[in-house]
Amino acid sequence: MQIFFEGTDIYQKVSVNTCIYDSYGEQQADTLRIVFNDGNDRWDSWKPVKGNKISVVLGACSTGEMNITSVRPENGKMCIRASSVPQDHNDKSSKSWQNVHFKQLCEEIAGRHSISCKFYGVTDQVYEYVNQQNKEDFVFLSERCILEGCTFIVYDKKMIVYSEQSIESAGADVTLRVRNGNHFEYKDESNDVYSTCILKNGKLSGRYTTIGTPEKILTKVININMSSQSEADRYAKNMLRYENKKMSSGVIDYDKFLGAYAAGSVVNLETAGVSSWNVPVFLTHVRQDMVRAKTKLFFRKTLEGY
Repeated sequence: MQIFFEGTDIYQKVSVNTCIYDSYGEQQADTLRIVFNDGNDRWDSWKPVKGNKISVVLGACSTGEMNITSVRPENGKMCIRASSVPQDHNDKSSKSWQNVHFKQLCEEIAGRHSISCKFYGVTDQVYEYVNQQNKEDFVFLSERCILEGCTFIVYDKKMIVYSEQSIESAGADVTLRVRNGNHFEYKDESNDVYSTCILKNGKLSGRYTTIGTPEKILTKVININMSSQSEADRYAKNMLRYENKKMSSGVIDYDKFLGAYAAGSVVNLETAGVSSWNVPVFLTHVRQDMVRAKTKLFFRKTLEGY
């Protein structure tokens, strides 16, 4: 293992008690929690503070550069927590745009926090009017991404915005085999999915309907400008995806370290005795226990057609 604190590898100088790295593929920042045995009071002399940079590497797994969010001594131990998002991510902003592109919004918000921006499979829509009213940048952008069927992750000083359908439809080259000895839990609530979404903003009403599912209507009112019927229908389609994708999910606990698996990717699941789950799944969250060398995978079934 390597632990870089402010650019210097300190692993040989410390005793690591706990190191948990949680990476997320959607709607949440990556987090890192490290507990050090601090019998020599070394951490206090180093005086780590919020905003310091830290990263951990173990084999194929790397946290990327993260920002320390808290430093807390605990009875001879030092607990440090870090996040992939910039320290100022909770700052609120207000701004309005006219005739602005989706990618332009993403790049501007990334630039506010001195991080770069990359896109995968994203269609660059143009908006007649967009308003950010006293809202945190990444909360505002997450809401906009949901309406476009996209999400983003922040990793190693980069914001990566991607189309969920594009990632899911590309399939997977990797097969994740789950043996009977592995601890796993699967939840299938596909009978509760919505067949139709109706999205209203007081001026327009968007609508999207899937086929092959029991009739169940989701109606939502949003305070976001919709300038055309096609835009309203597109938003309804992507809101339906956002709600329905949560219905079939699972978690697998491994007694070994799978450092090459990353949140935000698709793998083919192969489960002994549960053939109905032998399908492509999207990894929503990967927890890497770097001290105990164990991995926990959280996932959901991919959606087809929208």
